[in-house]
Amino acid sequence: MSARDELPEAGRHDALALDAARSVIGVDMRKLTWDEQYKLVSSTVIPRPIALVSTDGPAGRNAAPFSFFNAVALGPPMVMFCIGPTKFAKAGQDKDTLRNVRATGEFVVQLVDDANRERMNRCSFEYGAEVDEMAAVGFTTAPSLKVQAPRIVDCPVQMECIVVDIHALGSTPYWMVVGEVVYTHYRSGIVDTALHVDMPAMNPIGRLSNPGMYARISDHFQMLPPAAP
Repeated sequence: MSARDELPEAGRHDALALDAARSVIGVDMRKLTWDEQYKLVSSTVIPRPIALVSTDGPAGRNAAPFSFFNAVALGPPMVMFCIGPTKFAKAGQDKDTLRNVRATGEFVVQLVDDANRERMNRCSFEYGAEVDEMAAVGFTTAPSLKVQAPRIVDCPVQMECIVVDIHALGSTPYWMVVGEVVYTHYRSGIVDTALHVDMPAMNPIGRLSNPGMYARISDHFQMLPPAAP
């Protein structure tokens, strides 16, 4: 850790356990500020898949990316994403995505490939509710089959979801949205009739550390489950 990167507040060193080389080997997470927790956790839990969530409701047509996201259950299949606090001019207001999923109980999760990374990133700006991010960044949309929210056909996978639960986490709070996946659209050439997914054809990107670091799946390996001892 350089002097430039050390915790700025006087006395905050008591949150960190250092070794002889002054490298951090332990952190008392409850002694960190929200910004410090975000900096550390979001750069530690990596890589994370990205959900580009599209909604339509009282906050208008909306699309926003979330990397606190994953598949969490089967029978039925469910996904989860977490909505953090607004910042800047909209600080203290509910995000448009949260307003819409609360009101409609529906959303669509798009998985983002490398070709769509720039447009996904532009959707992260906190526009006013009057702005349709999908139109603003040049995405092509189509009606969903099971839900009201539009889907973004440029993305390789679009999961239509029905809200199962919305739960507040922490004092900030973060809002955890759990949804049942009721229909999934795939770009041609990604899934075969045996339900095998061609990962290179899908070519998803993942979130790494801040500021603005992402990963591709160009380097991967196979490791099968071990045989019974």
